[in-house]
Amino acid sequence: MDGIVGIPQVGDRVDYTLQFYEAQPWINPEASNDVVALVEPLNEGRLSAEWTDPNGQVHPGTYSMMVHGDGWRAYFLSTRLYEGTAQLVGSFEADWPEVLPSEAQVAGTVARCQLITRTSSPDAEGRSTEGWTDTLGPVPEGQTGFRIPSQDCPDPRVREVGVLVDLAVTTSQ
Repeated sequence: MDGIVGIPQVGDRVDYTLQFYEAQPWINPEASNDVVALVEPLNEGRLSAEWTDPNGQVHPGTYSMMVHGDGWRAYFLSTRLYEGTAQLVGSFEADWPEVLPSEAQVAGTVARCQLITRTSSPDAEGRSTEGWTDTLGPVPEGQTGFRIPSQDCPDPRVREVGVLVDLAVTTSQ
């Protein structure tokens, strides 16, 4: 989760809208999941058009899908169309409920919560680069939101970017 909702405490009962991202180099290994799930194509399995962002980077078209597990569902975009049962490797992220289909939800009890801190790597001239390192650590007692680097953290290269939440999900029988 990246600040969209407050930081939960162990034992809290939560309900999140999820998106699943296929494994990418930027995903912290501890945040990666290996799942076997039922994949349901959306939009009649049509591929979206490729698009160019404001920086000129071309993004390929994607397929919209819903990934179903035992007690959870997540929205999923991929350049590859999956159907039926598939083994997927990637990461789940809680997102704005207004952006994702309402069916992409999971409810559970927080079993563990870790703070994700990102450290940027400056180049020789001290400018920010594209490189960063994410580390996981405990959430300080009583902290319910992310500290703003300019106010609470003297080093602007270090910032809190999210939390990794382990959920105990009640599965269907």
